[in-house]
Amino acid sequence: MVDSFKNVLYHDGFGVLNVPTFFSDGLGFWREGADGEFTMGSKGISRRAFLIRSGRWILGGSAAAHFAGKRAYADTSANERIRLGIIGCGGMGRAHIYALAYEEECDLVALCDCYKKRYEEVAPNVEKIRGKAPDVYQDFRHVLDRNDIDAVFVVTPDHWHPLLTILACQAGKDVYVEKPVCPTVREGRAMVEAARRYGRVVQVGTQQRSMPVFQKAIEVVRSGKLGPITSASAWIGTNPRSVIEHPGPIPEGLDWDMWLGPAPYVPYSPERQFGFMMWHDYCRGGELTNWGTHLMDVVHWGIGEDRPLNVQAIGGNYRDLPGAENYETIEAIFEYKRCNVTWEQRHTPGHEKGYGIQFQGPHGRLVVDRASFQVFPSSLGIPEYVGEPERSWANPAHHHNFFECIRTRKRPVADIEQGFRSTTAVLLAGIALKMRRKLVWDGEAERFANDEEANRHLSRPYRAPWYLPV
Repeated sequence: MVDSFKNVLYHDGFGVLNVPTFFSDGLGFWREGADGEFTMGSKGISRRAFLIRSGRWILGGSAAAHFAGKRAYADTSANERIRLGIIGCGGMGRAHIYALAYEEECDLVALCDCYKKRYEEVAPNVEKIRGKAPDVYQDFRHVLDRNDIDAVFVVTPDHWHPLLTILACQAGKDVYVEKPVCPTVREGRAMVEAARRYGRVVQVGTQQRSMPVFQKAIEVVRSGKLGPITSASAWIGTNPRSVIEHPGPIPEGLDWDMWLGPAPYVPYSPERQFGFMMWHDYCRGGELTNWGTHLMDVVHWGIGEDRPLNVQAIGGNYRDLPGAENYETIEAIFEYKRCNVTWEQRHTPGHEKGYGIQFQGPHGRLVVDRASFQVFPSSLGIPEYVGEPERSWANPAHHHNFFECIRTRKRPVADIEQGFRSTTAVLLAGIALKMRRKLVWDGEAERFANDEEANRHLSRPYRAPWYLPV
């Protein structure tokens, strides 16, 4: 067992930790592999062949009924390791896997990814760390069907988050699901209802809820020292945008049909697989929903409200790529009952920090990111707080809260309802971008008032044979 978590995060003991897939840190994009090549593993069984060979698996109502009949795991002993299955072994999935491999509270029982290369790369290292190899699967249903797995991590592209979370709840598993929790509002509500119906703990990967720098910042915001918070802002760098792709043969070892899942069928391209955030079939807004969910979650936390009254947004690709689904520059305004909130995506945000959140009251303002927070003016006498460096997006304190709630059956610090509300806010901004007009939101009914055109964007069709259990 390592003495310091930093040994896990920067170096896994077998080489520098490689973070696969395209991902954005708010400043740019990173690609798998130092040489930028997309090399693939050995050929795997297709989903269609799996369905044919596995006679008991029928998609749709039969699958839902199969999962719903599985027993719950609410009786996990405080002295027992929590048995985990990880669905999605790419960039964020790999960060979770290596962090969890050194975690004494859990065992990594199974790894799953529709791209075999993903688990082929990490499973041997997990075995070296833990002394036992996890089982590996290309089809997630093998994981959900196991009685010896207590909880799953859903670390896939966004378009799979709702269905995997719901099916895992039906299978009696607790769930850690990455943000944004859903591509549409209807799917997010179905996730919350599934968690409640099946009595599952569902933690969202909005790990800033578990970071001391944000916890202490919110204490200041709610202390009254700034006065009542009437204005808040959140911002990040420019949005990813692309219309360029190069369709080609499906790589060996990738079940492309399973990767697409409920999304519309399209020919394979590496740009879609590794840059999925740029297509609305898989992610509704790039950084708007990626970092936006994180930052708006802290805004909601600070202002004590999570249901905007209305939203309006403007944006575009003013330099190039006019056909891109994600606008490069975005400005959005939300009105809450007691506070106005702005979201900004610009090349050079006009703030002290390159990304972050600002809370403004009549007596002063607080600016926070993952490194520190500052309070202005200095006459308020609140010194700058500098937190521990963020060594990984797989936050150990957030993991520990999840494990504690699995044992106690309490709601986690980033419960699914909370994560859904924070995701909803940025989804509404994306819809306002499409509509090009101010939209009035009914937070109780979760519909736009008197605007059926906008309401059509609150759900999406699923490609057969997948469907959303509600």
